[in-house]
Amino acid sequence: MRAQVLRSRSPAAGGGGRNANTLLMTASALLAIAGLCIAAYLSAVHYVDQPIACSSIGDCELVNSSRYAELAGVPVALLGAAAYASILALVAGAWLRRAGDLLLAAWGVALGGFAFSVYLTWIELRVLDAICAYCVASACVMTALFASLSASVLRAGDG
Repeated sequence: MRAQVLRSRSPAAGGGGRNANTLLMTASALLAIAGLCIAAYLSAVHYVDQPIACSSIGDCELVNSSRYAELAGVPVALLGAAAYASILALVAGAWLRRAGDLLLAAWGVALGGFAFSVYLTWIELRVLDAICAYCVASACVMTALFASLSASVLRAGDG
């Protein structure tokens, strides 16, 4: 499968070929950048001990100061930033090297990020009874990233 993952399908065989894969990889890279920006902002406000610019949408301060905002002493936002940066690097490497194993690795990180986002959203809704707009945005970005990488891996596996 490694060699097949980024091999383009022929348009005559019903596939979109290289254009569809390029579009999916570009979308994945842009989503990873967007997620990285969100997570970097939340990490920065954590370390400079500043309030989060959240306006009246949700209770970002409550969510990001809760005991669930850290994992083993590491801010969850920093873990998110690392995940988004890893996905971006893996997607870029997969596109540049046409390496299916890197695409699969990016998908695996996105799967883990998606599952963790689902868990954190559940914590927000059921345990904290508060929502952070940035956390919701990050969860949406990770969901879209997981979907785009899943589509890319599935398309490549059909080829």
